[in-house]
Amino acid sequence: MIRHVAFIMDGNSTWAKKHNVSDLDGHLAGMKSLARLICKLKIPYATFYAFSTENWKRPKAWIDGFMKLALRFLKTDPLVQEIFDVNVKLKIIGNRSLLPQSLQDIIKKYEELTKNSTGTLVQLAMSYGGRDEIIRAVKKLNNQNIEVNEENLSKALDTAGVPDPDLIIRTSNKKRLSNFLLWQVSYSEFYSTDTLWPDFCIDDFNIAIADFEKRSRTFGLSI
Repeated sequence: MIRHVAFIMDGNSTWAKKHNVSDLDGHLAGMKSLARLICKLKIPYATFYAFSTENWKRPKAWIDGFMKLALRFLKTDPLVQEIFDVNVKLKIIGNRSLLPQSLQDIIKKYEELTKNSTGTLVQLAMSYGGRDEIIRAVKKLNNQNIEVNEENLSKALDTAGVPDPDLIIRTSNKKRLSNFLLWQVSYSEFYSTDTLWPDFCIDDFNIAIADFEKRSRTFGLSI
């Protein structure tokens, strides 16, 4: 049984151009697609790549607009309440200290609100980069004078206690990891689809799962 699926949500800007709307409108459509999908997932763990460490290098006006959009969506969009109604547990991974304080506050509020939920654990990767996560984990171990080995490093990552992804789904026909979960994906399967993220729905997800179930995973043990 598949336990953990991670998503690289790509194609928001392409979708915006296709529909002749602003780039941020494309990202809003992507946020709504994310919320609708979360409400329909029936798996224990799901991780979504929402904002990378590299995204901080984009123009300041775009970054400010995106952060305000994310805050407004989390505060006011009815789809967010629907997520809570399906008993989802929310966790943010990444260097959240770089996020605007108002966004940090609403994230903390929702994490506290859902901490006892028993549905899908949703990890939202915000201000996240795989390399940055590994560096922060190593520093944490060094500061605590703990040996750096595979077991201890896994426990020091943002994803501690969560099994590695069985499957990585990337939309918009891209076939790269883009600094996402670099430690955790060593034996994850990869699936790419032409579908743009704002158009991605539960039917697309089920197609990806059907493809995954045809594969044989040996984890390096097969001769």
